[in-house]
Amino acid sequence: MKKSQLIINIVLILGLVILFVLYFTNKSGLDTGNNSEKTEQDSLKTDNLKKSNNIAYINVDTLLRKYKFYDELEAKLLNRQKQLESQLNSKMAKFQNDVNEFQKKVQLGSFLSQQSAQSQQDELAMRQQKLMKLKDDLSLQLAQETQNMNNQLLDTVINYLKIYNKDKKYQYILNSASFLIGNPANDITNEIVKGLNKRYEKQNVKAEDFNGK
Repeated sequence: MKKSQLIINIVLILGLVILFVLYFTNKSGLDTGNNSEKTEQDSLKTDNLKKSNNIAYINVDTLLRKYKFYDELEAKLLNRQKQLESQLNSKMAKFQNDVNEFQKKVQLGSFLSQQSAQSQQDELAMRQQKLMKLKDDLSLQLAQETQNMNNQLLDTVINYLKIYNKDKKYQYILNSASFLIGNPANDITNEIVKGLNKRYEKQNVKAEDFNGK
């Protein structure tokens, strides 16, 4: 449950999902006039060539580094991680103290009988099993909360890209991590980050106004 692992998880998931078709332009209807089949084929080839060049891409690492909502989610996730670790560490510390006390009693011969010592040892063993289960449960809980925040982050990016692309009408918007070389002119990362942050700040202002009423 380290910070770097959380960031890597989010980057990988976002990187995989952004690589998809955002918008397909409507195909023009075939001319019902007396145009020849060759003319129609040439027209289709020209149209397909235009579409194939109508591509943009995003640097996901840069987007996450500059997107303010990502900073908010990361801070919430790290805070949640600290809470869960504190909860577990507190119980582990109490358990370790009890183990140490048990060992001292054994060394000093403080138990009235072997049965009494065995009973306490069995109790400690049971507590240890419960602590191991708690550790696994908390790890799963943090993983689920991480996934939920990943999905929340993805929704904001994808939804904005769909709105953004209504005017731009790119055939594809790709993740730059999926190819080796790209034309810098097709890099829309900063433009997307600017739009995302503008929308994020606007939503925060509305939330503050609502809470202030």
